[in-house]
Amino acid sequence: MPDSPAAPAAPHTTAEALPRPTWSDLSARADLTVARRRVLELVEASTVPLTAAELADRLALHHNTVREHLDALVEAGFVTASTRPTGRRGRPALLYTAVSPDPMIVIDSYLTLLDATVETFGTGHEAHEIALRIGRRWAELSPAPAAAEPLPESASDMDRLAALLPALALMGFAPRIDGEKVVLKACPLVTRSRAPHPLVCAMHEGFLNAIAQRQGLLPAAPEGAPDHGERPLLAIHPLLDDGCHARFED
Repeated sequence: MPDSPAAPAAPHTTAEALPRPTWSDLSARADLTVARRRVLELVEASTVPLTAAELADRLALHHNTVREHLDALVEAGFVTASTRPTGRRGRPALLYTAVSPDPMIVIDSYLTLLDATVETFGTGHEAHEIALRIGRRWAELSPAPAAAEPLPESASDMDRLAALLPALALMGFAPRIDGEKVVLKACPLVTRSRAPHPLVCAMHEGFLNAIAQRQGLLPAAPEGAPDHGERPLLAIHPLLDDGCHARFED
């Protein structure tokens, strides 16, 4: 009998077979010196390749200094150097083009993806419930925060909110306690030109409620009160004048 055809090989799933993570490039960008970042930003802002002389003129720096920065940026993979025939004698000048990801473009692209996703939920109460469920599932799939000292049952809402500050800070919200609430002074999904869709904020609300529940931080319902079910007890009030507000509500 002829041999059966071989089964197709399983796809590679090792890290070596995957593309390089974009976030590695963005992290490396944060390590650049101020001067080197200025050179990179100018190359990125240009719609045409630039020479070292053109960059030196715009930055009011010595040509050799700019060349040193460009050589380092090429070696780090942020820009590429090429030549263009001039038809004249002599060595043509190198032309520099940015090839690294722009953080604002990357974030804006994923904000657009999130907007497109949540718009499929529809509107109204049902859409909000879908967003909350996604947020809770997001928390389930996320690593558990470092174990903290459990709070006593008599802990105040402010004590419970304060216990959430490390998780909020790690997510990029720059939290600050203000009276009966936490003010989130920053958001990882805000850019200069746009804010996240309200249903994306609802996802964060579901996420933070699940994290608070996992850490034992949700206040117990008053005696005789009906079970709150899956209703969020940690309410997020997004996009106010001084940031987003988080507070426990009955």
